[in-house]
Amino acid sequence: MIARRVVGVMFLAAFAAFGTALVLSARARGGERLPGEVEKGRRGPPPSGRTEAEEEAVGATSTSGVRPATDEDALESEARQELRDLYGAYRPYFVRGDFDFDGRLDFAQAFVRREGPEPLFDVAVYFGEEGGGFGLAVWVDRGLLLAGGDLSIDRSVLVVSEDVEQDVSRRWRWEPSAGRFVDVDAEAGEGDEAPWVEPDLRTGTTA
Repeated sequence: MIARRVVGVMFLAAFAAFGTALVLSARARGGERLPGEVEKGRRGPPPSGRTEAEEEAVGATSTSGVRPATDEDALESEARQELRDLYGAYRPYFVRGDFDFDGRLDFAQAFVRREGPEPLFDVAVYFGEEGGGFGLAVWVDRGLLLAGGDLSIDRSVLVVSEDVEQDVSRRWRWEPSAGRFVDVDAEAGEGDEAPWVEPDLRTGTTA
């Protein structure tokens, strides 16, 4: 009888040791994660829609007395809701595209000035660099009333709409020789030259 109890105790101890070994082995292989790690794994993309490299570029600009415009800065309207329904992941103040025709993805971001009772917006473009990063902000336009508007792209042309309800907008294209963005419509009205025509370049973009 005593011998059977001893054998039983030894069996239970061996089973417990085996179970502990299995748990430790699973943790070593990553089979179990701490609660914080589980929570981290459940996190989706950032609310801004920007990648880590884009966030870094925008963060460097945010020290200049402006902050990145967010979806909450946009005034609600029927036209804006229609855009949400159409595009799904609609970001009124952030858009990607190849603005300088180099085959690398760039992006445009609107910023809100921190002073003044009525929000004024500044718009910048960040050119993609070899290796995956982005250059410094290239300012396109400043002091805009964009609470009722948004940013969009027509192939390589940046469209800055001041009012999505009234479709009031300005179109900007990158001029390498001048090192700046120029107003497409204003340029088309100068002289007797034919208006500028967008090259037939197709770039996959996301809003």
